[in-house]
Amino acid sequence: MRHHHSVWKEGAVTGLLGAFTVAVWFLALDLINGRPLFTPSVLGQILLLGRTGPEAQTVHTAAVLLYSVFHLLAFVLFGLLVTKLVHLAVNNPALRFGLVMLFVVFELFFWGFTYVFFTGTRELFPRGAVLVANTLAAIVMATYLWRRHPSLRRALRHEPLGS
Repeated sequence: MRHHHSVWKEGAVTGLLGAFTVAVWFLALDLINGRPLFTPSVLGQILLLGRTGPEAQTVHTAAVLLYSVFHLLAFVLFGLLVTKLVHLAVNNPALRFGLVMLFVVFELFFWGFTYVFFTGTRELFPRGAVLVANTLAAIVMATYLWRRHPSLRRALRHEPLGS
């Protein structure tokens, strides 16, 4: 039985799931530390408002809103990329290995990203939390796509990562 899968719809859902996972993770950490919305405020100030030293005492609503939109768009675009790769990997064993490499690059990129901005955030942004957040997002996104694509599961059983 063939199933029709929309790359656009699946990609958007995949990205939104990843974005939501990361947002909930950091909201939980911010709430535990008694500073709700602190993380998107700091990141919005640094990345989108161009501040070299973010205001850590108050939450800047504009920074939170701008960063939230940026975060959602970035994850939706990433979700589209991953979903397209999944669709192609069903029939192309070499691209199955590409999915593994994409996960590694995803993790390394954000680890490096936080390292670069660690000084800019005056050590306010926990780098280890990024690794956990992105791993959780990758698991949620992969689980969604895994369940949506039984043909990929069959292809992986037949020829895992290319030959």
